[in-house]
Amino acid sequence: MHSFAGVARQRGKTLVYSTQLPLDKAILDNPLVDEPPLIPHPADNKLLSRAVADWLAGRIIAGEELPGARLTEPKLAELAGVSRSPVREALRILAGEGLVEIVPRLGAQVARVGADDVRELYACRTLLEPRCAALAVAALMPDDLLELDELRAFMERAVAEGDPRQFLTGNIDYFRALLGHCPNATLRELVELTWNKSVRYWSIFGRLPRYGEGSLALHAVLHEAVHAGDADAAERADRTILERALRTILETFEAPAA
Repeated sequence: MHSFAGVARQRGKTLVYSTQLPLDKAILDNPLVDEPPLIPHPADNKLLSRAVADWLAGRIIAGEELPGARLTEPKLAELAGVSRSPVREALRILAGEGLVEIVPRLGAQVARVGADDVRELYACRTLLEPRCAALAVAALMPDDLLELDELRAFMERAVAEGDPRQFLTGNIDYFRALLGHCPNATLRELVELTWNKSVRYWSIFGRLPRYGEGSLALHAVLHEAVHAGDADAAERADRTILERALRTILETFEAPAA
């Protein structure tokens, strides 16, 4: 489990929890609405390895690179208009995010991602995670709320600063902190297993600039249930969050390439 205390010290900030953030309802319903192209051509960006990673992730999500397809450095370097070095680092980045697999003796290939896979995965998450959240809320002690408040404040600041990757980091840390209080160890382990398989899809959220705004609004309902000690409300709120996440991923796969 990640320790937020260390994150807070690194930033040197005092974080204050608040649920009062303006929100366009269209963003809550569809985080892809009215978005400009998200990924510039990597040769036009100074942060080459990250830019190439974003560009290649976009190709994978759009289906231009099919699951299981080999990803060779020379071909990608030519397509991206860069040298092989940033391509090599980009492949490492995407391997860490789960979108690329590094296979011994074969090299890099596109991970098995797609609509059918994500439906199966989120069916499991929806069965397990909301119940885990309910049990965790029922087991929380008053002192446990401080860490969750700090993480919630970090998520709010990430949205205010327009930083989707930081929001995603805070969101993951919040759920790890909350569900870590679930007294059912077996259920926690099963949830962790689904999270390990979800990493490749979380990387999609980190590339949607407005996803955090809608997610934050739904998350506020969960956080209020946490403060109220309302396990049933927390279970419902978590299920709603997961349902929106699934819709967003499927819409991303179905969206035409930019």
